[in-house]
Amino acid sequence: MATAQKREGKAVRTRRHILDAASLRFAECGYKETRLDDVGHDVGISRSAVLYHFKDKQVLYRAVLDDAFGGLLVAMRSPLMRAGTLADRIEAAVKAFVDYMGTHPAAARLALRESLSSDPKIREEIQIQAWPFLSLLEMNFEEGELSGAFRPLCADPLHFVSTVAGSTLFYVAALPTFVGELPYDLLCEAQLEAHKRDVLDITRRLLGIRGPRAVADNHG
Repeated sequence: MATAQKREGKAVRTRRHILDAASLRFAECGYKETRLDDVGHDVGISRSAVLYHFKDKQVLYRAVLDDAFGGLLVAMRSPLMRAGTLADRIEAAVKAFVDYMGTHPAAARLALRESLSSDPKIREEIQIQAWPFLSLLEMNFEEGELSGAFRPLCADPLHFVSTVAGSTLFYVAALPTFVGELPYDLLCEAQLEAHKRDVLDITRRLLGIRGPRAVADNHG
């Protein structure tokens, strides 16, 4: 029994290592250019060993997406479903999004890279991952407009998500490419907190929520 448990534990750890390595490869190279041989090399195992855990590259890719964005969905759904005003819940979800991307930069790079793909299979995989987030956002948008909690600048939730999510994805995944070496660490706690404050300010303005900074501006 102990030997079987040990083998099972090793298999779980190997699977985790494969997912982590594949996530970095897909984020850096994209789906087409990522080779299972390279993923295996990064983990220190053979290509056949990778295939033992994931039967082909598409299955591995889907598992990487499920792992990355499944965790994000849990992180955002929790604050949205808890007690409190809708404005507080939305702001908590935005904070969770920034925190998650800041601690999972490979997920941000993966989302940004694959969003540009013209491959219909890749686009379908990304849309499958995006649907629960968009559905959740639409539900909260409807609640906000019906209750009067929101007075959005634009009633289209896609406008909101492209502005708010897009700014964080660019900040985490693309900014270093545009400016080169930075004098500070983008993902350190202080810089992420500064970015989070700006994203929350944008959120309040887009949705017509009166928040601490918005109130201060009105009295300035």
